[in-house]
Amino acid sequence: MAPLSDVRPRPDRIGSAIALRILAAAFATGIGICIHGASKAGATTGQVVLMRACLSIPVLLLWAAVAGPARDMLPRAPSKHVLRGLIGGTVMILNFYALGVLPVAHAQTLSYLTPVLAVPAAVVLLGERLSTRTVLGVALGFCGMLSMLWTTAANPEWGWVELSGMAAGIASAVLMALLRVIIRAMTATETTASIALSFAVIASCVGLGATAVTGWTPMTPVLWSWLLGAGLFGAITHVAATEAAARAPVSTLAAYDYTGLAFAVALDFVLFRHVPGPFAWLGIVLIAAAGLMTAWRTPRPEGTFLRLK
Repeated sequence: MAPLSDVRPRPDRIGSAIALRILAAAFATGIGICIHGASKAGATTGQVVLMRACLSIPVLLLWAAVAGPARDMLPRAPSKHVLRGLIGGTVMILNFYALGVLPVAHAQTLSYLTPVLAVPAAVVLLGERLSTRTVLGVALGFCGMLSMLWTTAANPEWGWVELSGMAAGIASAVLMALLRVIIRAMTATETTASIALSFAVIASCVGLGATAVTGWTPMTPVLWSWLLGAGLFGAITHVAATEAAARAPVSTLAAYDYTGLAFAVALDFVLFRHVPGPFAWLGIVLIAAAGLMTAWRTPRPEGTFLRLK
């Protein structure tokens, strides 16, 4: 099969890819709010992963039935879907734990390390050349991460639980950067419907396994509301993000993830009255600047290391 460098998006697809990425960023913030609310209402991490994935399946099936033929739901390379699902399920566990113990704006900001980290991942896996701007962007993102960690260490009300949430958020961002590259490669041979549905099924299994460890809280009307919202927003986010990845390179879309920062800070304040402190604001600015620096550059062809089979 041809290398990824042969997958060149048409100019008319770039605009729609950007719009889809912004839509995904907005609804991803909605997921964060719902997960934070469900965790505060008593849901365990495993329970949140399981219910968020399971409740998205009916929405995805309905969308897939309307969007295309039934065969589009079937994976063509099952092993790729299994790998993507296992990594994605792990990302969900780490991210949802961080969202449960940290303010949404903090957890979301750590997730915005993903566009920065995706660039070196693309260098290794896609053969893209490393520029000075990219190195500076990664350095800025790392400084932003340290600033966020200092927020945790310097807050007298925060302890090991919050620090573990920061560590989980960073680990989630690292794995998600790898996942961005994998999904970009998969879209050359796999449909959006098959990628989204297979992930929901595999993530449900991962969540079920995690529930055996973290336990289960009896469902209440409040929990149902939060988790139904997470399932709906999750389905929309997954479809929009996958479609965006199919239409444009990773580096072209990375900067637009940061539109979600405004949503996260605003909703965190309106719903939970969380206001970022000075070092948290510094971290937000540095990480956002890093993403803009690494993404707003002259696009380079995607290379030949990761081939689509």
